[in-house]
Amino acid sequence: MKSSTEEPALVILDPPRSVFRRKRFLLPFGVSATVALVGAVVLLANGLVALPFQGVTIDHEVRRILMANGIQVHVTDSGGSTEIAKERANPTSFDFVMPSGQLTARQIHDRVGGKPFYPFTTPLVIAAFGDYAKALVAQKVARPQPDTDGLYYTLDMTEFVNLTLAGKTWNSIEGGGLTNANQIIAQSPDPCRAYSGAAYLAVVAFAANDKHAPTAAEAKAVATKIKPLFEVEGQFGAGIGRTFFSPDGRTFAPVAVLYEHQYLAYQIRTKEQTGSVDHDRVLLYPDAHHHAEPWLIAFSEAGEKVGRLLQDDTRLQRRALELGFRLGRAGSASVGTVLDERGIPEGNPGEGDTETFVAKPDALAAMIEELGSCPSGVPL
Repeated sequence: MKSSTEEPALVILDPPRSVFRRKRFLLPFGVSATVALVGAVVLLANGLVALPFQGVTIDHEVRRILMANGIQVHVTDSGGSTEIAKERANPTSFDFVMPSGQLTARQIHDRVGGKPFYPFTTPLVIAAFGDYAKALVAQKVARPQPDTDGLYYTLDMTEFVNLTLAGKTWNSIEGGGLTNANQIIAQSPDPCRAYSGAAYLAVVAFAANDKHAPTAAEAKAVATKIKPLFEVEGQFGAGIGRTFFSPDGRTFAPVAVLYEHQYLAYQIRTKEQTGSVDHDRVLLYPDAHHHAEPWLIAFSEAGEKVGRLLQDDTRLQRRALELGFRLGRAGSASVGTVLDERGIPEGNPGEGDTETFVAKPDALAAMIEELGSCPSGVPL
């Protein structure tokens, strides 16, 4: 079973005929780690992202659909979804780009235009081993979601942030029963390298700022306040999915920031392979939710053809749901239907209907810079 914590690019090569000869399609994305759908352009047979130097198997049904529409696929490496948002990048040299989240996508669209499509969405979540979630329940920082077989919880992000800022450790939680002496945090990807890391920073900042997105004037003060949450873990890299879902995940990443679709795909695959879900790994939904929405931004007729296919083709939509994605603006079908068919409960990412309002790019960039300079500049 292959997986990746990197953020690869998916490149659709020019087919031998049709309008696709002019350009290639570049899809850097940060919906990293466990599932390779990012718009359903490339689906790996085992539901996981493979690195460019690893063997890649394209889902046969998706291959058939794409080939019927004159599209071939190839997987290669990239520098991360935020790279194409930088001023030096020229995304219009491709038929389309597909960054992982709407913040980066909006930057690209504002800078160079193009026609956007919105095929899928996936909530940002905190995955944890069950005893860590129960310890947070004992601390009255989390609560189980009803009728979900113990798989899903709602997390009070403000109180969770306060635990870290107070210097609490996992083994200090009364009634928690944990032996982990580390400070209470959710290990998150590097905000310089992954959209999920930058988005989690925005969620934490929103919670720490009395549920208001920090303004540019407030950004430095808020970043200074929450800096301990990110300093204590160091730099984790571009993704945590491979570590969390590995056999040794409890040792290295017992509480980790990732995307809901990664967890759902893992549970779907586990149920298919073993006949039951993994009750040792659970999801905590922040009480103020944030959905990553990978836009497809087309710069040519060929790119628009792919965008329409992803947004409208019911077969690709179905496969997206099977890999844990929600369709967002693209359709009315529910991931809950796919889970119900397999006897897997569905969690509620927006129990309280509160949305995390993300700081504007200048404020978010200022907070990232305050936490620690990115090697090649602030990506957002």
